[in-house]
Amino acid sequence: MGIQRHVVTPREDFYRLYSAAQVDAVADSLSLRAEFPYQLTYLGEGSEMWRAGEVPSNPGLVPMLRDINSLLTRHAEQLLALAPPSSPIQIVDLGPGTTRPVRGLIRHLLEGNRLAGYRAVDISAEILELARENLQSEFPDHAENFELWHGDFTGPDLKRVLAPERTSGHSGADPFRFVILAGGTLYNFAEPNQVLRQVRSAMSDHDVLLLTLRIDVGSDRPAFMKQVSVGGPHKPQQLAGLDLLAIDRSWYVTETGFDRMRSEIFVRARFLEPVTVTFDAEGGSRTVSFEPEDTVVVWRYLYQDSAAVADQLTDCGLQVRVLEHGQDSQVVLVAATPAP
Repeated sequence: MGIQRHVVTPREDFYRLYSAAQVDAVADSLSLRAEFPYQLTYLGEGSEMWRAGEVPSNPGLVPMLRDINSLLTRHAEQLLALAPPSSPIQIVDLGPGTTRPVRGLIRHLLEGNRLAGYRAVDISAEILELARENLQSEFPDHAENFELWHGDFTGPDLKRVLAPERTSGHSGADPFRFVILAGGTLYNFAEPNQVLRQVRSAMSDHDVLLLTLRIDVGSDRPAFMKQVSVGGPHKPQQLAGLDLLAIDRSWYVTETGFDRMRSEIFVRARFLEPVTVTFDAEGGSRTVSFEPEDTVVVWRYLYQDSAAVADQLTDCGLQVRVLEHGQDSQVVLVAATPAP
């Protein structure tokens, strides 16, 4: 007699968290890509990882994260050199998280009387509330004028956030915009090139895209880049999606490894027992099934060197204007403008 199949339905809070379109997106991603969309794990309980503290549980990562969070501030004057002299600067923060990476830049612009506005957009209402609290604490005299929008910048909301109409700055000039994807936000997505092309299509000639990323420098590579590590390191948030689907953690093991073809670090679940998930989707009931040895990716991170990052931006219609390494060579700040 074979192993009994587990037939489950997502928890009630799954349907409270996600819209009908997002439920379909989860089912599509699981069936077509064998992946739970990582960007959707920032909603609900997943956001608590951010609220619990901005210092990671792994002390070894603290210097690197401190470095990547300071990149925008350290190179603020270099970034301002890309804008017309004395022009007002508007910040558009795509996926702001805790806002830690951008707060130093905001302060620098305020001190120079250059900030024309701050706008953030995120798919997670909980993350936006955390961003609001942090901005209010850091900038009590200005935060009430900051705009925080609940929306999906990988869809039609992007053009709304980057609409061409502008608020005139201090001298009546149109603001110059910094469009920011900080802390590796871009690589939360299974198809970062698609996101880059969408952002590029919505940008104007007055916009500069700013990215902060961790890159591959060919040294200090973790062991799982050489072979898959069963039960390897993962964050609780990375399993939040499977928890919402009511998939018991005893039905699978986690694996961490490196996909050389895609240049990606991954965390995935490898099933030990057969599981079927039945969704109450917009078009009716849908099922997604997994057999023993099937895998589902729960997190991935594109891990490229700086040359590959520059090539990626070029392929997406962007021209690299600044590429600066942090004090830790494994993190970089990239500024890119729409290619002519």
